Amino acid sequence: MCGRSSSHHRNSNSRGSRRWSKLRKLNWTSTPSKLIPHGLTGLLSVVSGIFLILHSITGNLHPYRSGPSMCILIIYSISTSINAIAGSKLSHLAWKETRRVFERCAMMQLCLSFYVLRFAPIFTQIFTMLYDDFGLKLVDTLLYIIDKTFALALIFCTLSLYQVAFDQWYIHKKKAIALSIAIGILGIFLLSTYPAHLALFGQEWWECIQHRYPEQNVGMVGYIYVPATVTFSLILFGATLYQRGILSASSFGMSSIIIVTFCLIGTVLSQELHIPNVSTQRIYLPCTEPVSGTWEAQIVNALDFSFYARNVLRITLNVHFEDL
Repeated sequence: MCGRSSSHHRNSNSRGSRRWSKLRKLNWTSTPSKLIPHGLTGLLSVVSGIFLILHSITGNLHPYRSGPSMCILIIYSISTSINAIAGSKLSHLAWKETRRVFERCAMMQLCLSFYVLRFAPIFTQIFTMLYDDFGLKLVDTLLYIIDKTFALALIFCTLSLYQVAFDQWYIHKKKAIALSIAIGILGIFLLSTYPAHLALFGQEWWECIQHRYPEQNVGMVGYIYVPATVTFSLILFGATLYQRGILSASSFGMSSIIIVTFCLIGTVLSQELHIPNVSTQRIYLPCTEPVSGTWEAQIVNALDFSFYARNVLRITLNVHFEDL
């Protein structure tokens, strides 16, 4: 017994040393090039993203509204976009059967980082100023095309990844990874609903929503798209470590599930604590309130995550809201 225990201990230490050695060999500064280093841009993205998430959870929303701290939001979006581009250029280093997956994940990451700024207050302010001063129909048309392109790309890439989860579950028998992918895809698919609204109904819809919910722009960015992109970046980094043999399949799967669950629950509840009534978490979000009793009203109510979050807060923390 003692011999086997000693041997097991030595093997565990040996595996730990090999994993640490592989981790130290990761190139952070010059791949795929020094101009767009995947490691450094990823590190900058995650650090600035965590900084923003901490502000969201504590209710300090100044980085999303205005002032010098908004630079952090811009840095986050740009670094995440560059990291996505660098990641797509490195996809050829992944396992052959996962190269297309990494390419699509890079596209999804690029789309989500675009919406970090697209829904930010500063974007609407600049667009409104340009449109009012110059009447730039060309800008309006270009924005309309961009919104449709990014929405279609995000939805297509998201749905295409369900095949990956299916293969991991039934073919490769890696259920932890399959489950983590499925949960992550579901979360991102929910994120696609607002871009779909924007693509279908245009800037007029978004201005109408901001009129109904004055803090919706802050809520969208601070409690939805920043946390989602940070979570997505961490999962992609975990996938890289898994393919390099630094993380096991079960460790990668479980850590992904924990990150997604913590991020989802934490941000959904925090939004209702800090900016209730002036923002909403309705997944289906029409410009005008549908008539009570209609099928549209039933869909709005069924997909009203604000209602569910408030009930959780009321039951667990005895928080009271005016409309409950």
